[in-house]
Amino acid sequence: MAVGLHGAAMAGITPGATVLVLGAGPIGLAATFFARKLGAGRTVVAANSTRRQALALQMGADSFIVKGQGQALEAAVIETFGAAPDIVLECAGQPGCISEAIQTVNRGGTVVVLGYCTTADSFVPATAVWKEITLRFSNTYTVGDFQHVAQVLARGALEPRAMITQHVSLDQVPSVFEALRAPSGQCKVMIHPWA
Repeated sequence: MAVGLHGAAMAGITPGATVLVLGAGPIGLAATFFARKLGAGRTVVAANSTRRQALALQMGADSFIVKGQGQALEAAVIETFGAAPDIVLECAGQPGCISEAIQTVNRGGTVVVLGYCTTADSFVPATAVWKEITLRFSNTYTVGDFQHVAQVLARGALEPRAMITQHVSLDQVPSVFEALRAPSGQCKVMIHPWA
């Protein structure tokens, strides 16, 4: 949650801003939640499958786009928003996502990269230059971000709790980790060591 807050805050979201979140993993879902809390007017999540569509909508997304289903992402985004978004939060960390973010953001917009891509990636700088976008990279969170998230949860925010998809005991951890190697509907598995 703190990583999502940190990136959303770095984007400088102003009231009414349109926000596209690329990726529906825990960071993308947290970024969606905090984009709305920071005043985003319309928030859309785009991901490779519908596995976390319901969670994205619970966390505050207005719409959900499945990438690669017949229509180019940029066209699907413009169709959904009615225009290119002001802000794109790249939360997938997959090669090509920074390029997608730059291509889809509006002229003069902001792209914040929260995704953690560990392989070589590329994009066309001229596209970013032509659009005069701001491109920022986010590194985890600050102590203040963490404290703010703790306060939000302590005040009873219910949406983030939807990310917890399973509770397991220590004995179940090996089998759960093995199951997580394949695509699933899991988001956050909580371990209860004394259960």
